Amino acid sequence: MKSNLKKSLFLSLAALGFLAVAGTATSHSADAKSYARVTSNEKLTSTPTSRNVNFTGSNALYTKAGTLRGAKKVASTTTAKKLANSRSSQDNVRAYRVATTNRGSVYYKVVTYDGAYRGWIYGGKTYNGQTESSFAGGVRAFDTFKNTNLSTLTDAQQKATYTIASPGTANDGKTVTYKQPAWTQYKVGRAITDSTPYAKATFKVDQVGTRTREGDQWVHITNTSDANSPANGWILYSGLKQAEAPIADNAVQINLVDSNNKVVKSVTITRTGAKKGSNFGYYTNGAWSISMADKTSVEHQIRDALSGTPYTLDTLTTAQMAQLGQATFGSSVNFTVGTVANIADNALRINFRKPDGTSLKTVDFVKGGATKGNNVGSPVSGSTNWTLNDTDKTTIQNQVNTALTNSGYQLPDGNTLTASQINTIARGQYGGQVSLDVVPVSDGVSTITPYAKVKNGDDKDLTALHGLSGTYSTTPNGYVIPDSVDKDKFADNPTATGAATPTNRTFNISAAQLAVTDGKDLLTNFLSGIKDAKVREDTYNGIAMKFVDQAKTQFISNGLNFDGYSGTPGAAFKGEDALNYVNGSAVKTLHSVKIPVFTPTSDFTSTPVNDVNDWKQYTFTAYKADDGHFGTPVKAYYTYDQLK
Repeated sequence: MKSNLKKSLFLSLAALGFLAVAGTATSHSADAKSYARVTSNEKLTSTPTSRNVNFTGSNALYTKAGTLRGAKKVASTTTAKKLANSRSSQDNVRAYRVATTNRGSVYYKVVTYDGAYRGWIYGGKTYNGQTESSFAGGVRAFDTFKNTNLSTLTDAQQKATYTIASPGTANDGKTVTYKQPAWTQYKVGRAITDSTPYAKATFKVDQVGTRTREGDQWVHITNTSDANSPANGWILYSGLKQAEAPIADNAVQINLVDSNNKVVKSVTITRTGAKKGSNFGYYTNGAWSISMADKTSVEHQIRDALSGTPYTLDTLTTAQMAQLGQATFGSSVNFTVGTVANIADNALRINFRKPDGTSLKTVDFVKGGATKGNNVGSPVSGSTNWTLNDTDKTTIQNQVNTALTNSGYQLPDGNTLTASQINTIARGQYGGQVSLDVVPVSDGVSTITPYAKVKNGDDKDLTALHGLSGTYSTTPNGYVIPDSVDKDKFADNPTATGAATPTNRTFNISAAQLAVTDGKDLLTNFLSGIKDAKVREDTYNGIAMKFVDQAKTQFISNGLNFDGYSGTPGAAFKGEDALNYVNGSAVKTLHSVKIPVFTPTSDFTSTPVNDVNDWKQYTFTAYKADDGHFGTPVKAYYTYDQLK
């Protein structure tokens, strides 16, 4: 009897255990009404990279599908949001299983890279197979690392050879190399665990990129003498130092070192006809020194070399001049540089440098959310130049104008930033500084600042115009479907990428994106998520008007000079004089950015954008200007006709 009882208990407990683990067995009829059951559960077999995801924060993480009996919460939505916004790649997430329930819900099993969180999370109502487009609900596809063009490095950096700055065993991203940038692929670790044997090895950089969460720059390096070296791999760019190249017989190399004697930059000073072993300077009255011309030239080169870094050396000391004077051609000297004081981690300091090498003044460009060490701008595809986005360019241009107004100095080509000056600023790093040369002004420049209104409109409706270096606006449209539009107005299972949903109500596509070949159906895709015809029509009209409103405030500034109106600094001028200048110049008439034109079907289910040749634009015509004084900006006013 005891044997039968034990056997009965064992079978009952085993059955209960099976139900708890699998969650798929048939339960009692009462439970079936309350809990879902799993109808499929399979391993994800697509490429590992395609299974990198991030939490959206809209759903919690559970020990099993959240609607199954016995599911326990592993991470709340608050925790999921925190992980989604984390600045650490250890919080990257990999999906590795997918399950569906009898209620049509999809769940993914995921794990954070550091293993701290593992469980099942809701993934929407549609599973499209082993593709990134399947992810929805509590997870979305995520790119843990962004490869960038080698042009993110200067030409000199691309051509340089490097050594590992501090060989050793530390697992800190900059001491050893990695098979992939640290924590960007699940369970893919170091290429080597000790770089000491490679302390004297030299490497070339052949790939560049940034980790999405940290924004830090990683490079892939290859041993110059062994293409199959185990040390070949990824490392933080900050973990390298340039290998010292042979110094020419007619040159002296100045190594600019920090307080730890680490080389920050190097400057090579050459002299035609100099012989190896001869001194760079001269010895007189018991001391070594250099000429004032050499001093000015060397200081300029040092400032240029340190531009964009958090280091500075504006003026050579007497000791440094003596050290350089005694240096011989074919050798090197070290100069210690200081750190730039009081620059915020999210700021770039712009120094205005006078012809004599001294500083006129500085301005700090501050950007919320920027990270110290990150570049201010980005590389231009197919070019060695870097650029700024339109918003930052406008902000910095305004700061430059304000700083130089009534200063007696201007940028060499007028106060409108050139491509070369923008390149200098864009390559700068937050927490560092750059220098722009300025020259004395013989005339006071009054920059023309345009404002516009509709023809015959009230002057109180005048709006500032902003110049863009392109035909199409790069500003996102920004139309938002009102919160008053209920969820039942949206399609149940939209399949198009970028479709509107109850949680995706904003059309964040710019005219520039619509202007390219792949942009033809971006609006159609967004509207496909709305099933209510009236809401779809209202949304279309709202988006179209947003593009129209953009064009009323943005104009194409390519080739236009607004800094040509000048006179004796401080002298007064009349508005009609300023208008006469405007009407006699290329800024008499301005053209807005182009406005996308669509050809919608009657029910707005298809709204392809027309060829860019069919797009519309406003023409702004000057009609008056303010009185003012030379050396300060002057407002000029324009009108435009309504579009037909």
